[in-house]
Amino acid sequence: MTPIKSPISGQTMERVTLEEGLTAFRCTQSGGHYIPATAYWNWLKRQPERLPHFPDGGDALDLSQDTATPLFCPETGTLMTRFRVGHGFPFSINRSITGGLWLDGGEWEALRQRNFHDELHLIFTAPWQRAVRGSEARAVYEQRLKETLGESLLAQLTELRDALEDHPHHSLAIAYLTENDRSRI
Repeated sequence: MTPIKSPISGQTMERVTLEEGLTAFRCTQSGGHYIPATAYWNWLKRQPERLPHFPDGGDALDLSQDTATPLFCPETGTLMTRFRVGHGFPFSINRSITGGLWLDGGEWEALRQRNFHDELHLIFTAPWQRAVRGSEARAVYEQRLKETLGESLLAQLTELRDALEDHPHHSLAIAYLTENDRSRI
């Protein structure tokens, strides 16, 4: 087999076992992993079921090495495409036209810690990426609200919104809040 070269360092990568039955290649310089598509799919087929996700516990894994520069596939030499992971993960992973995956140092461990490692194939789908964009847009919107309204008022409005959500007369409450001429009430 031709040695697999790291897209980061250009050096030959070492063969490692990420999970029982899942062989990957590790860059000794960056700690990143390249997972060939066949290795991932063969491993995934042997998994009994998809694991439930764990919430983001805020555990500080060092993910500061997320590669922003374009990477070339170690197998084909073609440009890899970056996909944002979302769901509380602050990084992207790279995918080759072969389906092979590049994860920077610490990213496999972060995904594994929250049981997302058995869903890598889903990250590249349109529904997953649409959800990532929607979540990011919502976060930007909420940040703008916080900056414009202030944290205190936003907290009060959020509490009121939650209280009115299932209230049987929420339409009346909204009408009251938006009434401009208070002298008519």
